[in-house]
Amino acid sequence: MDKIRYGIIGCGSMGREHIENLRALGGTEVTAIADPSPRSCEQAAALLDGQVQLFDDHQDLLKSGLCDALVVASPNFTHAAVMRDAR
Repeated sequence: MDKIRYGIIGCGSMGREHIENLRALGGTEVTAIADPSPRSCEQAAALLDGQVQLFDDHQDLLKSGLCDALVVASPNFTHAAVMRDAR
C-alpha cells in the first residue's frame, strides 16, 4: 500500500504536533512543510530527520505536487485564505 503524502502548512507548535500524530499513524509520510519562519520550518524538519521539502510560502507547497493531503496548522485567521488557495 502506498503511503499518503501529507503537507503541513504552519510549523509552529500545532504543526509539529500534527507531524508527530501523523508519524504515529503509519501509512503516512510528511513530504512537504511550509512556514514563513525559517526557525519553525527547521524545527519541524528536525522531527522528520530532514527528509522533507521546505517552503517559506504555502502557495509554493500547493504547487509542488508533493502532497496527497494537507494539514492547515497556521494561525486560525489564515485558514480560510489557505483553503481558498488549496482548491
